[in-house]
Amino acid sequence: MSRLAIDDIEVEGTTIRKGDGVFFITSLINRDENVHEEPDALGWHRSTARDHVSFGFGAHQCLGQNLARVTMEIAIGTLLERLPGLRLAVPAEEIPFNPTAGFQVLTELPVAW
Repeated sequence: MSRLAIDDIEVEGTTIRKGDGVFFITSLINRDENVHEEPDALGWHRSTARDHVSFGFGAHQCLGQNLARVTMEIAIGTLLERLPGLRLAVPAEEIPFNPTAGFQVLTELPVAW
């Protein structure tokens, strides 16, 4: 996600000037411990689940976010209903991610049921 700064701002000792380009990796920006309890854990039912910025904000808000949410809710709900014993086949720490991707990308997700 890229944006242009609309004002000068200081972030942890670094000044971002009005007009500077800023690039955010969405898999890293939803980990604010001031917003989310256990920010590094996936929490489907956390009370702050809607307080993330993956779909943008304000004028940059994703128009497809509600469709994406409904699609995920139906797909995951249906999967769990049809395969009630679905579980990880390896410990969560062993799930491989692509370390060079701009986003956190699973390279495989071993499951059993």
